[in-house]
Amino acid sequence: MKTTINLYASLLFAFLFVCQASFGQKEEKEEHTISFSSFNHRAEIDKGIWFGTIEEEKVCIQLMDSKNRSNPSFMISLCIPVEEFTLNTAEGFELNKPSGSIKFQGAFPNDKGNGDFTFAKNREFEAFLNKEGISTNNDDRYKYFKLFLGDVSKEYVLGLKRHGYKPTLKQLGRLGIHDVEIEYINSIANTNYKGLELDMLLKFAIHDISIDYIKDLEKAGYGNIDANMLKKFAIHDVSIDYINGLTRAGYSNLDPNMIKNFAVHDITLDYIQDLSRVGFANLEPRMLKNFAVHDISPKYIKSLQDTGISDVNPNSYKKAKIHGLTARYIKSAQADGHNSNELSDYIKLKIHGK
Repeated sequence: MKTTINLYASLLFAFLFVCQASFGQKEEKEEHTISFSSFNHRAEIDKGIWFGTIEEEKVCIQLMDSKNRSNPSFMISLCIPVEEFTLNTAEGFELNKPSGSIKFQGAFPNDKGNGDFTFAKNREFEAFLNKEGISTNNDDRYKYFKLFLGDVSKEYVLGLKRHGYKPTLKQLGRLGIHDVEIEYINSIANTNYKGLELDMLLKFAIHDISIDYIKDLEKAGYGNIDANMLKKFAIHDVSIDYINGLTRAGYSNLDPNMIKNFAVHDITLDYIQDLSRVGFANLEPRMLKNFAVHDISPKYIKSLQDTGISDVNPNSYKKAKIHGLTARYIKSAQADGHNSNELSDYIKLKIHGK
């Protein structure tokens, strides 16, 4: 029997790892790691089974549905410092937070254990939420449990209120899960992005938009881009170094959307410099973007030039790539008696299948 349980636990750990990589919401603090996956918003998330280990002064526990183990409705992974648990009885232990508590039945012989768990709301905290206009009900157990996972407290809710925010239960859970601290909100309020909608504020935090990043963008001349564009900058890793590099390469004062497009299409400084070496320095920004979109590499340009092509019109190279014109095709046409050094002539041949 013991062998069967250990085998099942090993399979569960592997299954959880795969599922979290695909579906989980993750929140990492300095000493906490949480991965949360739910496949049914009406899951009975307040009870189930647990498997866990004690690793380097942390308790790492996996929680899951006990009714349907082959196809669980939820899976949760927690790694939390040992001292945050209350190891108060021989039968089990507890994890208490402002929004509620989890009671674990079982123990950790040899730093490994398993058993059942139950979650209970803190009714006083729930009453506080409803008083503040944050509605809770039995169908919102899934959303409420996120408050527990995210360490949401009365002080946190009141901090949001001071900034004029009236979150829903879902928003409050997401803010907690993603560790959007009041200090961060205070800092954002001291920038040009004061008064952000709560969902956008959450996206700022999810994409690691720091105050330093905002200030550096301001120094680079991009302090007034709208919040949605700033979010896109962060999503596509538009760094200050990248913007400064573009400036050094001759692309200063670009429209923010063009900078974003450059990043999306992986226009690097090396790419710009290599294009310059084959005769295409200082391309107009839109054409440079088109070159990248159509994967026009310096190597491709050089291969066409080596056939004797003297065309320096960038639009001709774009059309050549779009129509699949290659150096081999040009050489074959030249062997058949076509001696033009203009790309447009070979593009016409290619289009008409000659």
